[in-house]
This record gives sequence, C-alpha cells and structure tokens, in this order.
Amino acid sequence: MPLSVCKPMTRILVAEFLLANAEASRNASRSMLNEAAAMLTAVATDLALAPNTDVTVLLSAETNPFTASLPTIQLISGELCPETLQHILRGHTNQSPYDAVLLIAPECDGLLVSLLKSIQEQPTMQIRSLNLHWRLAEVFADKRATDSWLRQHHIATIPTKTIDHATAQTLRSRVVILSDSAGDLYAVLKPRDGAGSDGVEVVPCGREAFHELPPQHSDDDHWLLQPFLPGVACSVGFIGGGLHGPATILPPARQNIVASGARLSYHGGQVPCEPEIVARIKPITEQFATAFGPFDGYVGVDLLVDLSVPTDSEVSVRVVEVNPRLCTSYVGYRMLTVDNLATWMLQQNAGQVIRWKSETIQFSTI
Repeated sequence: MPLSVCKPMTRILVAEFLLANAEASRNASRSMLNEAAAMLTAVATDLALAPNTDVTVLLSAETNPFTASLPTIQLISGELCPETLQHILRGHTNQSPYDAVLLIAPECDGLLVSLLKSIQEQPTMQIRSLNLHWRLAEVFADKRATDSWLRQHHIATIPTKTIDHATAQTLRSRVVILSDSAGDLYAVLKPRDGAGSDGVEVVPCGREAFHELPPQHSDDDHWLLQPFLPGVACSVGFIGGGLHGPATILPPARQNIVASGARLSYHGGQVPCEPEIVARIKPITEQFATAFGPFDGYVGVDLLVDLSVPTDSEVSVRVVEVNPRLCTSYVGYRMLTVDNLATWMLQQNAGQVIRWKSETIQFSTI
C-alpha cells in the first residue's frame, strides 16, 4: 500500500490593526470597531478550519474582552505597527514561527501600505503575504490615484475632484436637508485616504457648482468630492488566485447605507443582489478581474447601480472606490456559501467553483 504523505502545517498570523493597536482602538469609532471585530472573527475562524493550518491572532492587551469570540484559536498579545511587525514575525530567534500572514488595516495615513511593505519588501523574510501587493494597495489607498487607475483601465467611475481642507470645512459648515429629490443639490465629501464610512458626509454642492470647481492636483488636497448620484449601493469581493490562477469573483452584495443628518454610515447588507443588479454588474467585475492581474488576498469594490437608465448605458454601473483589503462583506459571503472561503484565499481549491446556497443572506455590523 502507498504510504500516506502528511502535508506540513501552514502557520498563519492574523492581525486586525484596530484590535491589535491600543491607541488605534481608543480612537476608532464604534462602527469601525464593530466592523473590525466581525471581519477578524470571520476570517480567523475560517482559516483555522482550513486543512493543515495553525492560526494565531494578534490582539492588544486592551482588546482582551474580544478573546471570547475566538475560543479555539491561539491568541498572542502585542502592539501592531510597521515598526513592530517584523519583530513579531521573526520571533525571538530570527526563526519565524509563521509561514504566512494576513493583515487587515485601514488605508488611512498610509498605514496599510506601510505594514505590507514591511513584509513584502524584505527579501530575507520568507513569509507568504495573504494580501494584495503594496504597490497596488498604494494606488487604491489614495482615492485620487484610484480615479486615475480606473480611467486608465476604462472602468466607469463617478466624477471625482480633490479639494483642500479649508474648502472642505466650508462645505461641512452648511446645513444639509436630504430628500428623495434633492440629490442634484449635494455632493459626497470623504477623506482622500479614508476607510469605511468614517468621515463620509453629504455636503451642499450642486452638480453645476461641482463641475465649476477647478481641477486640483496638489498633494495637500486631503479631501475628495463626488456628486451625490442616484442608485443602489453595492459591493463585490474578489479573491486572488496568486500567480497561477484567475481571481475568484464573488456575488454582488447590496449595501445598507444609512444617512443620519449629513453623515453616511455602513450597516452591513444583503447578498446576493437581485438578478437584474447582478446582470448589470457582471461586465464590470470581469473588467476588474483582468485589470487587477495576478494577486493574492482579498479586494472589495464599491459600486453604484442606477436602475433608472438602460442596462447598456455608461452610467448604469459606476465604481465608487476600491478597498485593497478584506471587507465586511466577507461576513455575508461566508454565510452564503457551503464552502470555506479561506481555502480559496490560501489557494487550496485551484480550478474549483464555490458552491453558493440558494437563499438571500442579511448581515449586519451593528
């Protein structure tokens, strides 16, 4: 009889920045912390259930109450930042206790890119990064650079302009009264390097006023302005196939975006979307799968679908932004599938198709 071959264990470190950095945890909004906890619990649990994996989660001392959500996974205490990550990964003897690392971090202030560079730019560190390459993450972490990238790849997006802090503060000081017919009176203001819905709000700036704003290209412009357009807010997840396989395109999800005064916040959503929305989104997801090229990890794309225009209209589906990291929609996706999505992230299922349940899943971050 042939001898069975035991595959070696893949030792994986998983870290979510807001939960692995005490200062970041103290300064984060409740909604951001809720999203962080939901994502970390979901992906760490799935990775631990994948064949031949040994998962460790890094948490700061201040997030110890969160340990109850991960009762069967090894936890270590530490403070995650670009300066400490290499030490954590190398261990005390320079013999790394890990074979792979998955990082979840906001794009703000270049944080995600700095963390990824500290792994991916170290030739002596033979640790597999389960994230997008830092160069592409750097493009998507800057919403102005994202706008240029989308246009270079002929992917429809929302008109975008950057503005300076003084202009942003002037717009934010004005009263907003939202109604179903008031969309053409407003614009959406967001941090140029923001993550999630933090700092996103609706401001008075009609479409005519928006188009009259002069083009600005200064790196000192830290705010992004886009017209407040009609449509259904959706998202699509992509799991990279590495160097040898195509990206896996996940079903479109409908986002639950809630307005509270001028503020917009994300509260989960529904997956999959209605068939009409899925059909409209499909061509643009295929464009993305080609434009990304080979990659590792997870990327989320936020979209706006306007059902009031013909399907073949160039404004039927437009990209809002690209998230170069694991997104909260992963929580909904894992509830919809009978398979373990983490095995696709580890590229253990090359050539296989994810099996989806024939139901609609509602998921929340509250």
